[in-house]
Amino acid sequence: MNRAQTPHGAHARTLWATVFALLLLGCLPAPAGSQQPTYETIDACQAIDELRFDGDRANASVEWQVNLGPRLPGSNESAALRENITSDLEALGYSMTEQTHQRYDMTLTNLFATWSPVNTTSTGQLVLSAHYDSRNVADQDENESNRSLPVPGANDAASGVAVLLELARHIPSMGLNHQVVLFFNDAEDQNQRYTLGAEAWAENLTSDEVNNTHAFVLLDMVGDADLQLHNVLPGNDTLKSRVVELGTSLGLVNGTTDCAGNPGEDIVQYDTLVGVLDDHVHAHELGIPAIDLMDTSYGTPKPYTFGSHWHTMEDTPDKVSAESLGSVGRLVELGVLTGAFVDVKPPVEEAENPSVGLEDPLTETGAGDGGFEPLQFTALAVVLVIVGVALAVYRRSESADKP
Repeated sequence: MNRAQTPHGAHARTLWATVFALLLLGCLPAPAGSQQPTYETIDACQAIDELRFDGDRANASVEWQVNLGPRLPGSNESAALRENITSDLEALGYSMTEQTHQRYDMTLTNLFATWSPVNTTSTGQLVLSAHYDSRNVADQDENESNRSLPVPGANDAASGVAVLLELARHIPSMGLNHQVVLFFNDAEDQNQRYTLGAEAWAENLTSDEVNNTHAFVLLDMVGDADLQLHNVLPGNDTLKSRVVELGTSLGLVNGTTDCAGNPGEDIVQYDTLVGVLDDHVHAHELGIPAIDLMDTSYGTPKPYTFGSHWHTMEDTPDKVSAESLGSVGRLVELGVLTGAFVDVKPPVEEAENPSVGLEDPLTETGAGDGGFEPLQFTALAVVLVIVGVALAVYRRSESADKP
């Protein structure tokens, strides 16, 4: 039987069409979904149209939590809150885990809800946190007979949890390529012991987990009807500057205009610096970029306190507003959507390189700005190998076709 002969010109056209297609594939950008636009490349004003945070739902959550009763570590009320959170977030697709620790004769339980990206490899984790325990004593109450009573904890506990729970409803639809961990931490505010849950969490992190954490964003006392978010020390300067930029876009910064051209309110007040020992400190000490979104003046200003309602029986739902919760929720939602809370730390090799800042034509263009990534160089190398093999096969077949 004679082998069918392919005309020489057809051989050439087929081969070079294949080679040209392979070269085009090798030069294409990385596949969609393999990377997410960086904060610097996203227009926050356009992203605002995608915000879905509902302040009224968050406000209803505050009242529900307070109606449970004091959420003290180890109490039935604390367990009931965790069970409700777990049930609701599992239904949304979150993976739920608990960690129990012993501290100062207390059994505390940290609760974690993890959202992982679908059909892609995670590029690290963003931790959003709030403490869910309410204080066991109203030691700052003007009425001495109230000082041994547990605080209702509407703003100082329930507000941060409420924002996380409402955010949880929207995170799955954001198309993120990194994990988001909602960390409900326990025993932040008991007697003269503070931040015990966050401390236990930080102590149990591996070095890989530390390096894999983009940022730790804490929400504490964020529901005050007279909302004033202050610059809490310590904290990461990049995160703070981005929060001010996001707040400006949303109309939360006095003396600026929002994306619609309206004058900003006086809510993000980062000219006011306040040192606070809060849950974010433990992440900060590990080198994780951390920020504490907090209103440090709850009620009437009062010396050596965080306001007249703080640690008193006046910390009730009527002092909290849906509008304030909505402002903070939209601020964090916009931060997650725009990537403001990821890629905050410089790469390790860049931080240790004494020539940082010098222009390098090979590295000047970064990922997401049109430059080649390692994956693309690998693909191009594979294409070149294929081209070489194709040429060899072609020459061999050409020789075989000659009479």
